[in-house]
Amino acid sequence: MYDKPHSVDLAQVMLVFQYFMLISVSLGLGPRLLGWVESHSADIPGVSQLEKALPVGTTFPIAIVLPLIAVLTAPYAAMVFQLGRGRTWARGFAVLFAIGNAAIGILGVSRTYGDITAFVVAPVWVVMALCVIGGLASRSGRQWFDQGGWAPWYARYEMDQEDRRRYVNRGGRRQVPAGDEDSAD
Repeated sequence: MYDKPHSVDLAQVMLVFQYFMLISVSLGLGPRLLGWVESHSADIPGVSQLEKALPVGTTFPIAIVLPLIAVLTAPYAAMVFQLGRGRTWARGFAVLFAIGNAAIGILGVSRTYGDITAFVVAPVWVVMALCVIGGLASRSGRQWFDQGGWAPWYARYEMDQEDRRRYVNRGGRRQVPAGDEDSAD
């Protein structure tokens, strides 16, 4: 494989979506921003009624959310980038993160917005986790990680290109290597 398969791209994109959903909705940054907007928009007639209609429950304390964001961001970014490079350790961690994110996400939505909303949003979390696992477990994904990503094949690609250039002379005709005269035509 010269190019990264789309199944690995899918896994990377779904992990990024999971990360932003985890940070914004499940851990409570979204509700915190909504609370900040509510405090500044109490005088606006249409917006204040809409904000009162949105049920936002208790969120995780900010003392938990901010350190968790700091702890999650670095390994998440490293894992997503290393998936693209074909590292097998990143594939293992991606599967664990996808399952863990789904569980934490459903729990966080349940805590913040209530059980009914969590019941509605849970299939989205499960589908995203299945996309990550399915993309990494697909035939092309397994082949990508078995070959170690793109780097080992880059040298092979360059050698193939050099072989093509070697047998074409300036006139555009293929030169026949010595001993291969019978296969020239």
